[in-house]
Amino acid sequence: MMRKWFKYIIRNRFIQVVGGIFLVMMTGGLILRLLEPGEIAEGGNPFWWAIVTMTTVGYGDYYPATPTGRLFAIVVMFAGISLTALLTATISSIFVARKIREDKGLEKLNLSDHIILCGWNKTGEQIVDAIQNLSDSQQHELVLINDLGEDDINRLKNRYTKIDLYFVAGDFSSEPILERANLQAATTVMIIPNQTKDDVGGSPDEKTIFATLTIKAMSPNIRVVAYLNNRENLTHIKRANADEVVLSDDFGAFMVAAHVMDPGIPQAVNTLLDSKASTHFRRVDIPQNFINKSFDELFNYFREKKGWILVGVYSEEENLGIGEILSADSSALDAFIERKLKEGGISLQDESRVSVVINPSRDYLINPNERAIIIP
Repeated sequence: MMRKWFKYIIRNRFIQVVGGIFLVMMTGGLILRLLEPGEIAEGGNPFWWAIVTMTTVGYGDYYPATPTGRLFAIVVMFAGISLTALLTATISSIFVARKIREDKGLEKLNLSDHIILCGWNKTGEQIVDAIQNLSDSQQHELVLINDLGEDDINRLKNRYTKIDLYFVAGDFSSEPILERANLQAATTVMIIPNQTKDDVGGSPDEKTIFATLTIKAMSPNIRVVAYLNNRENLTHIKRANADEVVLSDDFGAFMVAAHVMDPGIPQAVNTLLDSKASTHFRRVDIPQNFINKSFDELFNYFREKKGWILVGVYSEEENLGIGEILSADSSALDAFIERKLKEGGISLQDESRVSVVINPSRDYLINPNERAIIIP
């Protein structure tokens, strides 16, 4: 181990240049002490003179008086100028190389309380757009883990200026890649099916499930929101302990049917879900003086004081999920349990950590851990 560190120190360019400067300073000071002992005796400091001369500062408080000393000073000057220039170039190259690696997604990020978006497809840009529109005045840090090219990443950074966008290149189901995104310090991870042109392998849902297992193994308490293409994979993603699951077919099927059965409803839903609209759903904190008071009182407060419509309340909690009840294999028993739960009115979505109460009774009491869902 010590030998490894010794080799690293010896081969490090920055350490080599700093060592060269120190060597020239010490050697120059010692030789000057020998060449001009009389001047040193009068109060001159040869080591101070050497570093001042090498850095071209030249205070003039001490200088060689003999021809031999001045000739030697010329050698120290040229050596100092060369080494100082090398030090500046080395420091610059370190920062430039780090910036290049960051742009290529190869550098470990030093972030905390950030959001990670794993994968990329045609909805990825819509997600980033919604995050920016819903951020209000808060500047969020968003890390993208995918295989997009540098030009595409730069285009996204130039477009979404209200978000601090970072990029990590590679497979988002790989532990080293997730560590490079500083997963342990993140607040939330979103996983969407990867459909970039360079992506190869199994089905997108399989990779989403595997990535969820990896993320939860690395950081069990992190919030994971997973997007699935096929409902048949819902049980597997729940067993992987995803906190929230979004299915691609649910909302679309409802909207198509609603256009036929309830015209006007789809248009209203689109407006309420549009992050750019002024009347989209929002969550807000409930004033402390309304804790343990009725929903009706809170509704009237928001309507009269803010001009908002209170739709409901929600809270985040740990519930026992279906994924924890079912066994580890896809057996006929699992299918039977799922079918019976659905017949009893319990869907797989009931495993969600977020409990939502929409339009409760007027005397419903507000709990301390709840927040409000409003339409501004």
